[in-house]
Amino acid sequence: MSDRKHMKKVREKRIDALQKQVKKHEEKLEKEKGRLDTTKDYWRKEIDEKFLKQIEEDEGYMNENGNSDQKGS
Repeated sequence: MSDRKHMKKVREKRIDALQKQVKKHEEKLEKEKGRLDTTKDYWRKEIDEKFLKQIEEDEGYMNENGNSDQKGS
């Protein structure tokens, strides 16, 4: 039981952190010029492949296990 609560808390924090990272990357898309190693396409790819995918996985985990926590209580 405490493991589920802990994992839920960890995932909530990770979702918040990832959302902040997405905002930072979007700001870089707007403000900065592209460089050789960090082009605008690179920032967009980072957002799509890493951050949004991880947020989806964490939210899916929380939805699946969040419902089972409520049933068990």
